[in-house]
Amino acid sequence: MEFTLAYPAKIVFGRGCVQQLARAVGASGGRVLVVTGKQGLQSAGLQRALLSHLEANGIAASLFAAVEPDPSLATVERGVEAARTQGSEVVVGVGGGSALDAAKAIAVAATQPESVRVYHAGKELERDGLPFIAVPTTAGTGAEITRNAVLTDKRRGLKLSLRSERMVAKVALLDPELTVSLPPEKTAYSGMDALTQAIEAYLTRAPNPVSDALALRACEVIHRNLATAVADGTDLPAREAMLLGSLLSALAFSNSGLGAVHGLAHPLGARLGVPHGLACAVLLPHVMELNLDVRRGRLTEIAACFGRTRAEDALTEIESLLTTVGLPASLRGWGLTEELFPLLIAESRGSSMSKNPCDPTDEDLRRILGRLCTQ
Repeated sequence: MEFTLAYPAKIVFGRGCVQQLARAVGASGGRVLVVTGKQGLQSAGLQRALLSHLEANGIAASLFAAVEPDPSLATVERGVEAARTQGSEVVVGVGGGSALDAAKAIAVAATQPESVRVYHAGKELERDGLPFIAVPTTAGTGAEITRNAVLTDKRRGLKLSLRSERMVAKVALLDPELTVSLPPEKTAYSGMDALTQAIEAYLTRAPNPVSDALALRACEVIHRNLATAVADGTDLPAREAMLLGSLLSALAFSNSGLGAVHGLAHPLGARLGVPHGLACAVLLPHVMELNLDVRRGRLTEIAACFGRTRAEDALTEIESLLTTVGLPASLRGWGLTEELFPLLIAESRGSSMSKNPCDPTDEDLRRILGRLCTQ
């Protein structure tokens, strides 16, 4: 039995803990680049509050509010230029998975001798990055504690991870109060992403005792609270539970791997613009069925987390949950056609697919994609 765990040096969880941001920054430097998405933070007033908080504590803060969903390498390059121009000593990422991935990529790329494109294409990072502090505002990707950033190369039409232990946050501040304003649809998307991560982490071909314990607990917590968080975003206990479930799922998969759901979700996002959480949601029951014969025992244990008894019950519970939170069972309207299947299948065969418990054939994946077109 051998495994290695890589997590942030400090994870702070709790209501109001974002007020510790200045203290966390002060330990690493005095000039900060705050990286956020293009929208969302402005309407909640969080962006202004965070900048005021930092400045009130004597920390010079500048803003890079330019991150789009599925952040591009071009956006990261602009962020790197901003960090270098302003002499940033620390990068703070605030937002969902896209903002956090862009922020950690900006932090590490700012100190490298070559463009981020070179490292995204496969070259190993050569130097430690700027200190990175993560402040998530969604309960989904777990990007605040992972060592990778999912970035889109629009020139090549590829969505791939930049991955290194140099990218792990110095501090992650998880404040459930920051997730309250997330709309129902995005709550459902991000919650299903977290649940998918937990399930795939438990079914992966490379689990370990730590990831197993975290993944099962995440399955239980997310399944119990997602529908409530979607129905009433102001329910703070549900929001708190969802953020905990997201954290647990990320702690699990970041050290065990994922599977075919994420393998297929990435090209669906890069080629068709399907939101990542939606892609995971509609793919999940079909991939669970694909893995049923080789992971029947583990699917039975997942079913037990849902209050059920048989492996097959785990699949039906996911289908029921999708209906409850208002998510579709297919990708109708997203431009998915049979002509795209060969390209999507070819681009799905990366790190996530390699961890799937069975080895899906092209025909297996074609059958799954076909169901997403017709259901």
